[in-house]
Amino acid sequence: MDATDAFVFSPPGAATVAASAADLSALVDRLGAAVLSQDLGDGNREPSALLAVEALLDAVRWLKEERGYGYLRSLTAVDFWQRGSPRFQVVYHLAAIPAGMLAGDPRPRPDEPTRLLRLKVGLPAENPVAPSLTGIFPTAGFHERETYDMFGIEFAGHPDLRRILMPEGYEGFPLRKDHPLQYEEIAFSFNQETVYASKPFAKE
Repeated sequence: MDATDAFVFSPPGAATVAASAADLSALVDRLGAAVLSQDLGDGNREPSALLAVEALLDAVRWLKEERGYGYLRSLTAVDFWQRGSPRFQVVYHLAAIPAGMLAGDPRPRPDEPTRLLRLKVGLPAENPVAPSLTGIFPTAGFHERETYDMFGIEFAGHPDLRRILMPEGYEGFPLRKDHPLQYEEIAFSFNQETVYASKPFAKE
């Protein structure tokens, strides 16, 4: 890995993985059988756990209130179409940012690393529904709308679940693996006139 690769991929580091794994172990102790599988991570990835969907809200609320995971980094989904059941996984990336960095010090301290966890829940092919995290992380509202728009996964309790990228009348969910592939011809100088003739540009 050369210097430029560091901007493409920055592994979490041993201190982050160790501290995050301790939080995951505490979460497993709390949830018991509701943790379906776990991965303590390594130098290239953060620890993660697959949870029963019924345990998600309790897990996220506890991590935020008791372990300091105050930042929802992202929320997305994966479609395992034709690879068994459950078809979908919703994936949550959480971070606990050190107090020093929250206070304005950009320098990480070895004894107080940023902690990272990834949580996942499985959902069925028919009527996939997960609980909304908007009551815990208000910013989840935008992540959940995008996941709904792209995958058709609903989030129970979301205050305004509607499309955010595709137009309201769009049919289907573009990131589902069984969604038909579509093609739009790119306009170059040699075909611009033909391509533009088929596009519905706004009228002045």
